[in-house]
Amino acid sequence: MRRVATACLLASLWPFAPAIGGDADTIATDPGEPTTITVIGDHFARWDGTRWFLQTQIGMPIPYLLYAEKNYEFEPIAMQIRTTIACEKTWRRGPKRFEVSCEIQDIGLQAAGWRPKDEHAPEILDELDARLTHARLQLLVADDGRLTNIDLEGVENDSIRQRAIHEQARMLLVRAMAGFHMRLPPDGSIRKGQWVEYNSTLFEIPAVQGADGQQDGRAPVIVNSMGGSYIIHQLDRYQGHNVVQSLGEGTIEIGEETATEDMRSDFKVRFDGVAIYDEAGIMTERVWAMHGYTTAGSWLAQGRTDPLFFHTGRLAKVELDAKVDVGPTRVVARPGVVSTTIPPWIPIE
Repeated sequence: MRRVATACLLASLWPFAPAIGGDADTIATDPGEPTTITVIGDHFARWDGTRWFLQTQIGMPIPYLLYAEKNYEFEPIAMQIRTTIACEKTWRRGPKRFEVSCEIQDIGLQAAGWRPKDEHAPEILDELDARLTHARLQLLVADDGRLTNIDLEGVENDSIRQRAIHEQARMLLVRAMAGFHMRLPPDGSIRKGQWVEYNSTLFEIPAVQGADGQQDGRAPVIVNSMGGSYIIHQLDRYQGHNVVQSLGEGTIEIGEETATEDMRSDFKVRFDGVAIYDEAGIMTERVWAMHGYTTAGSWLAQGRTDPLFFHTGRLAKVELDAKVDVGPTRVVARPGVVSTTIPPWIPIE
């Protein structure tokens, strides 16, 4: 990856993110930096012939569902996605929207299964890897930093089962791309200070859907409803960089109420993140972490105090010719579980 020093800067800033929302003087700042305002000339420049390395990991409160094209299924409870994408603007969709096409150049998928043993899991992951490599993400982006829609192209979806595979893969990639979504201040400039973003798409849990769109007896459909969220962003100059530290909270409801049982669960989710913007107003790196805990009356709670949902990751702009290792595609042990037969879950730092 390019600019090791910048990556070290992100790591050094990470402990300061929870300070946001309290006294602004507790934010990591550099008093020697003059107050500057960066006027963004091109709000879509980050998509103009750029390349990115994305890493994300997701812990699901209910096992996810992945299909092979023929017969087999795999239910991961946690996944890691590492990928390189190359993006280019395609055409303008109005004064404040652009369509962007991103090629998935390489991808590595690691998944921890819900069941202790699943003999078909490796081939399902390999099949998904092959489907997604060189596929394309079609993005609809706004001039205020938001990603308003993400579609997956170049993956067969002619049959009912292929359409289910397509949507299962798309939802995972939506989570991998979520770090790009940061709504900028109303005037679109980069300046020292705070602003608030409401109902960010970062506060979503991947939905699960079978080939028929209904509960299939193995993995229930997740009805994902966001009850409201906010993220407070604080921008300061630090060692010559525009550093945005973010802290947020939100509520997510999943599940459904049936005629015989209330299967709904509410999650209180906390978000922490740090991002770096360059002098042109382009976000060049970001790290973030989300953890969700069920409320006491939730169907999934059952007296547990550990987070049933987590979503952490990082993104970084890389040079077009840089060599990036996305890691293997394989089955790994569940987080916190030691196995003598499969590789361990190694958290993304």
